[in-house]
Formats: sequence, structure tokens, C-alpha cells
Amino acid sequence: MFIMRFKIIFFLLTIPTIGFSQLPSPSYQLELGAMGQGGTQKPFWLISNQDGQFDPGQSSLFGGLYVGSEVEHQGEWFHNPMHEIPKHDTISNKKITVDYGVELFNRYNGSYDFQLNQYYADFSWWRFNLQVGAKSETFGNQYDPLSSGSLLYSGNGRPIPKVAASSDYIPLPLSKGYIEFRGYLSHGWFEKDRYTESPYLHHKNVYVRVGGDLPIHAHYGFHHYAMWGGVSPVYGQVPDGLEAYKKVFLVQRGDSIQNEIKNAYGNHLGSRNFGIDYEGQAFGLQLYWQTIFEDNSGKVWRNIKDGLWGLAYRNRGRKPLVKRALYEFLHTKDQSGRHHKIEGEIVGGNDNYFNNYLYASGWTSRGYTLGTPLITSPAIRKTSSGQKLINNRLIAHHLGLTGWLKNNLRYRMLFTYSINYGTNANPFDPVKKDYSLLAGFHYRFPNDPTWKLKAKLAGDFGSMYGPNLGVFFSLQKTANF
Repeated sequence: MFIMRFKIIFFLLTIPTIGFSQLPSPSYQLELGAMGQGGTQKPFWLISNQDGQFDPGQSSLFGGLYVGSEVEHQGEWFHNPMHEIPKHDTISNKKITVDYGVELFNRYNGSYDFQLNQYYADFSWWRFNLQVGAKSETFGNQYDPLSSGSLLYSGNGRPIPKVAASSDYIPLPLSKGYIEFRGYLSHGWFEKDRYTESPYLHHKNVYVRVGGDLPIHAHYGFHHYAMWGGVSPVYGQVPDGLEAYKKVFLVQRGDSIQNEIKNAYGNHLGSRNFGIDYEGQAFGLQLYWQTIFEDNSGKVWRNIKDGLWGLAYRNRGRKPLVKRALYEFLHTKDQSGRHHKIEGEIVGGNDNYFNNYLYASGWTSRGYTLGTPLITSPAIRKTSSGQKLINNRLIAHHLGLTGWLKNNLRYRMLFTYSINYGTNANPFDPVKKDYSLLAGFHYRFPNDPTWKLKAKLAGDFGSMYGPNLGVFFSLQKTANF
């Protein structure tokens, strides 16, 4: 099955070379480096929000090669602001454009581990886009380079192969550009090596933005994710035809598995994203809030205390000491309460984020949570229990800072304080507190700016992940062929 999917994706990736005479010239990014650690594992911020590339275990060597048309979009400091103001008028862009990329990654921890992390093609026309393959991406309204991560899809796990259709913001007719909409719909394939093998990924979202040419904009986005289909070790083949897809799309009840007959077919997650943005001549501000829900109690706001709140600052100067600053508060402890009843019957509560009885590997990709990494990945804290995520009730404060120390030297700093409570079924006693820190530096050689030296120092201090210390060094070459 994997080989067949890979052949299909490879064929689709060759379409640009067949059907288009004008393609962006490929560039490459080559990186070689090493990571060292002292403690039980690598520090939290050396391995989190890294597309699942790095193993938490012992010190390692690594190398990566990206070849494609979007080299400038690669790396942990790139931000794709899906809700921000367009920098150019795309209405006049009526030609089909193509972007593409392939990324190979290898890490050595006593043995070689080769990964095909990215392989994709993007076709764009006017304000519409078609994506095929596995691409590193995040969803939400956070500022990625400094954020602790989107609540539901943060770039913490390995990229998932998918076919996705989307649009940029399109003005509502007669609104003079002051009301705009955008949408997204995708179908993806999870890996086979899971508790329920080879389930599908469904994701759709819609955003509305108001403000037009004003310096203040407000936006609202609704995200719906679902895991469905697959082969269960208990129930066998889970329904996965067109009728099953309809039930997933419309969040309808199932008809073969008892819990899904009672509730809904598939494992559903959702988020409402609210934001207000201000863009002045000297600085910009971004205020955002992401909610989370996994069942009806969350949809009707019984877990209103849970969510991600953020405030981001942007200095519009060219290379200031403080270019960006960010504060986030994450709360997932409420979960609609332990339970609530109607006429003595438990009908909700204990939302148990990212865990599911049928898809017991959880909301993960190859052991890493797809959402915020602060809901602990099984790869980082393993468990022998039936449900893989042992810590989804927490409170966290997160700070991020980036800027320039010199013309060719940029820094990024992260600091996170978390109070971790485990799960409702298996609470931590006592609770586990943790401080996770990262200081990263990028130095571009002035005589040859295609070369970059990267260094990071990170640590965990506390009972959840620490004590750990770690260092990261790499040399990176970016150039055209």
C-alpha cells in the first residue's frame, strides 16, 4: 500500500516537468551537524516543533538535503502568516505557478535512520492552490518561529502526505475588500505503524477577515480535523468508503462500532481561532486565541477555560536588537470537567485531549503529537498503558524573543514554564513542574552569505523532562544549482 501511494505521489510530482514550460529553478539547502546531551534525553526545545526529525535519545550526528523551489521557506525561523495582509495584489496573477521540493534527512544514533521528510508539489492559480505530497506546515494564527506551537497542528510531528485544495483570502463581492474569506480542504494518509493501522486524515478550515485597508484587522477561523478508517486490532477494517467520508465530513454517527453509533464516526478535533492584528509604521501587534474541542461538550463551550492565548510584537525596523517578542498562555486542565451527567448518565466531560479509544496511538505522527508539543509526545515520555499520551492536562507560560546582535548574527530565545497534571484517569501525584529554555544563534558568513553557522544551547530543569542539557551545532549551505 505504501509503495502504491508513493508511486502515485511521485507521478504527480513529475506533472510540473511535463505540463509546464516555465518552472522556478531549483535551489538546494545542505546541512550537516551534531547534537550532544547530558541527562536522560535531549532537551525539550531541541526536539520539539522540528517535524519529528530528532530522536529524544542519545547524542547524534545528522545531515539533511532539501532540493526545490522554496529554499527560503525551509527552517524553523520561517513564518507563513495565513491571516496577515497580502503583500501584493494576486488578482492579476492568472498564470499557473508551481513550487516543489524534496527533503532527505538522516540521523545517526549508533545506526543510520534515513527519512524522506518532504516530497510535494504546489500548483497555484489566481487565489487558488492545489498541494500534493508531504510538506512541512503548520495551521493556526500563531507566530511560528517563537510560538510554543499551534494548539492542533504545530509542525511537531512528521509531515503527513495529503492532497489539499485551498484559497488565499478572496474579497466578498460589494464589500470593497473589507470582508474576505479563505478556505482549505485536504485528505491525508497516516503511517501504517500505529495501533489502528493506516487511518486517514480529514482537515478543513474556513477563515473570515475584516479590515481591508485599515491598520487594524480582525479574523476568525474554524478548523475541523478527523482521523477515520484504518485497520483496528479489535474491530478489523474500519469503514472507509464514500458513505464513511460523508459521515466524517458532516460529523455524523457511525453504524458499526458501538461508541461511534452513540457519538460520531471517527476521532474528531476542532479549534476556533480568533485574532486582532495592528500594523503601524513602526511596529505591529498580534493578539490571538485558539480554542480546542474533541466532543460536543467542547463545541458548546463547556471547556471555555482551555485554549492558547498569545500576544506578539513586531518591530518593523530592518535589523533591530528585538525584532519579535511573544508571550503565550496555554491551559488544557479543564477538559469540560471530569464528567457531567443528565439523569444519572455520564454524557460528557473528561475530553482527554489527543487520546482516543479506537485510535489509541493518539493525535500523533510517528510518536510525536501533531498539536502543541506541551501535550507530551509518546516519543518523549513512553507508557505501557493503552492510551499513549500520558500528559494532556497542563498550564504553561511561554516567552519568545528574536532579533539581531550584529548585522550577520541573529538570535532566538525560548523560555517555557509548565505545570503538568497528567490525565484525568492517571494524574501525576505530585504534579510535575518544568522549565525549558533555548538560546539559538544563526551566523551568516559575510564573505560568502550562502554559508551559515547555527548553534543552540538548551536545557530542561524540573521533574517533567529534566534535568537535561544539550548543544546543537550545524553548518548550512544554501545556493542555486
